[in-house]
Amino acid sequence: MVTEQVIAKGPLLGTDRWIRDWLQAKVAANPYPITNTYARWWTHFGSPEIAVTALVLVTLASAARARSWKPVVSAALAGTALFATVIPGKLLIGRPGPEGWVVGPGDLGWYPSGHTATATVCLGAAAWILATCFALGPWLRRALYTATAALCASVGFCLMWCDFHWFLDVLGSLCLSGVILWSLVRWGPRPPATDSPQRPD
Repeated sequence: MVTEQVIAKGPLLGTDRWIRDWLQAKVAANPYPITNTYARWWTHFGSPEIAVTALVLVTLASAARARSWKPVVSAALAGTALFATVIPGKLLIGRPGPEGWVVGPGDLGWYPSGHTATATVCLGAAAWILATCFALGPWLRRALYTATAALCASVGFCLMWCDFHWFLDVLGSLCLSGVILWSLVRWGPRPPATDSPQRPD
């Protein structure tokens, strides 16, 4: 539905513009400019240098602990699904950015948000692999998943705060990432647990 609205220039784009104008008014009235610097820094959690590196490190540690290739296969599937959907989507849809940047033929558009998708898929997959291979207890697992979800959502928010992306760019990425992660957990190879604590939930 979100993608359809972006392609067809549907009524939700009005909401997109309203959210952008409201946020940028908050940015302009912000009495603490240092927060803008922090917001720009926070968006780097969605860069391949950080998110992909985190996934690789977690995967290697989990594979070594579990003595299994399944964590590597799971991470590879997540990364392949990410880049096989986001990049073609950007090329085909070619949505201009919030500041009106022109998207030429063959250029990557702004929809879906690559930083949001990279953070969510890579860090989400890393959290799942870590929690499974290291057999984290129910409380630690919930805390890890909650912290990861908050981190990824905040990346999307900071991208909008810095005027790098529209709201629908971020929302579309979160929806796509949710489908990728759900498919990975549902049908991907489950990394083996190395220890099964006998603790009640």
